[in-house]
Amino acid sequence: MISVAVCGQQELRNKFGDVYYVANLYKTNYNAFEGTPYLTEEFTPANINDVSETKLVRFDAFEDRVEIRVSANKVVILQASEPYVISLLDGSDRIFETKKGLDEKGNTTTTFFELIANQKDYKLYLKEKIKFSKAEKAQGYDKAKLATFKKQHAAYYITDFKIPSDQLIRIPSKVKSFVAFLPNSSKRIKKFIKDNKFKIDKSDDLVKIFDFYFENN
Repeated sequence: MISVAVCGQQELRNKFGDVYYVANLYKTNYNAFEGTPYLTEEFTPANINDVSETKLVRFDAFEDRVEIRVSANKVVILQASEPYVISLLDGSDRIFETKKGLDEKGNTTTTFFELIANQKDYKLYLKEKIKFSKAEKAQGYDKAKLATFKKQHAAYYITDFKIPSDQLIRIPSKVKSFVAFLPNSSKRIKKFIKDNKFKIDKSDDLVKIFDFYFENN
């Protein structure tokens, strides 16, 4: 596996060699002509931890990994098991961190999450995933389908406020499950969501809901 780590000089060093970089190589590898496995196709300037040099990064939401472009033809991949804070320098103020969390199959995995809110009582994170669908031949009345990368519904995570843990908790996407997720406050939270017409799949609304929860507990 290719790995990048923070060494004593606080610089990113590549341990096992570089990956040869070809723009849009994934289209050949996956025979995909629609969509992209990346959150953004272009590499974005960013600060990583306290490394002095600005790096060019992009996020592969299909393979769940962060790529760093080190030269015109070379890319290295961050080792997800290492703790990283990646601050984009494109004016968006977006911050990504590598954290432990549960994947869609219920397995614990360490990957990158976007930090949405850094509040006194909790941190809220967004996890975006991209799914790959293979090409399908035409059958009967069904037309042929191209191989595609497509964004899935984003999932939200929160720091574990129930027990001491460095693992993020996945927030339920259904209102009924969500209110049950907040112990001793289900009725009050349900009313708060209804009265304000909040959506639990919107980050701004989630922040207001959790702020209300922690202020009243």
